[in-house]
Amino acid sequence: SFSEIKPRSVREVLGFDEGDLRYRFGGMVQGESPYDVLRRKPYRCPALRRLSIEVYYERFEYWEALEKLFYKHVDRVVREFVELVPRSLKDIWDLNGRGVRLALLDGKTLKSRLREIAEIKLRSYDGLSTLQLVNGDTLLGVVGGREKEYIANLLSSLLFRSGCIPYYVELPTVQIMYKKHLKLPRALYIGVGLKKVGEEYAKGLAVLMTGRGNVVGYVDKEFHVRSRSMEFLQARELEEFVNEIKAKLESYRNNVSKDPELIVVVRSRRFHEIEWRTLKKNFASHWLSLSPKELLLMSTFKYKNITIGPGRTVEVGRGLMRGGMHGVWLLQLREFRSTVKISYFYTGNDANLPLAVYIYLRSLDFTGLTQGRMSLPPVKYARNYLKWMYLSQ
Repeated sequence: SFSEIKPRSVREVLGFDEGDLRYRFGGMVQGESPYDVLRRKPYRCPALRRLSIEVYYERFEYWEALEKLFYKHVDRVVREFVELVPRSLKDIWDLNGRGVRLALLDGKTLKSRLREIAEIKLRSYDGLSTLQLVNGDTLLGVVGGREKEYIANLLSSLLFRSGCIPYYVELPTVQIMYKKHLKLPRALYIGVGLKKVGEEYAKGLAVLMTGRGNVVGYVDKEFHVRSRSMEFLQARELEEFVNEIKAKLESYRNNVSKDPELIVVVRSRRFHEIEWRTLKKNFASHWLSLSPKELLLMSTFKYKNITIGPGRTVEVGRGLMRGGMHGVWLLQLREFRSTVKISYFYTGNDANLPLAVYIYLRSLDFTGLTQGRMSLPPVKYARNYLKWMYLSQ
């Protein structure tokens, strides 16, 4: 017989939800939300007294709109730290260079010069891209609308691209039900993205990110594919990819005082049946070599037309297998319009950990602060890089 599995509140399951996270800025000053980036200095920045960001505008009205929003919504204490330097864009290749640059481009230019822009964008990657692209026509449309949200998102992204951590995400130590979850800021997160680059080949990219949100390494590899598959169907190629990540991880470990207490590998896609049959055989076994302590493999996928209710979650499957446990959660945070499916394999025994990881990791996306965002930052960064790589070809 079958029985209905009823969703429960996220707080009931974990003891906290996304609304209980705390955000600390420069001097460990507590803010109310990530949008306090408009009035608080960043939590941590490189040894610079002042950030100077060159703003290249294709039309002067774009710069006027940005300047108006910047002075209207960004407090003086932040403006004294961040300087916007206007530059008239003479040629698209003016955007090629060092340092963080903001490009205010005409929507038509973004389409007609896309390949060149993509090539410049790729050249700007140094951990993260140092080139921020903005559709100037969209910027003009923001004036008189959701100005504060727009400029906060843009400022946070620019700070992050400058090497800063805009804010520190603090877990609620009192409410949290499982004290093991307090180790999430001390974990290392690996986001994996895939992109097809030919009839028989795809490229895999792994982005290594700390529990504070800063990117510490990239690993990429081409591999064979067939049919509709986008996976490492040959065990040897997957093993080589994981070994390269492992080497990058060892390099990171040599430069920190303590090993990460947890390694989390994050994916974001829906798998075909042929892929599942192969993955069940060799996927987890290779990734297990990354961590002698704890390892969590998880993949998230958005169900556009399924809802279980805001602030609700439900566990729809759990089982034991060699080396650990696997299971599936459905999750809908308060501002989500649909549900996220979280599939996982974990070498420990805490079935609730993937939920806590999703909520915490989502909060580290300094390039997008909107409450409805569903993507997780290390995967988002990997997929963005692969997108620009594809568009530049």
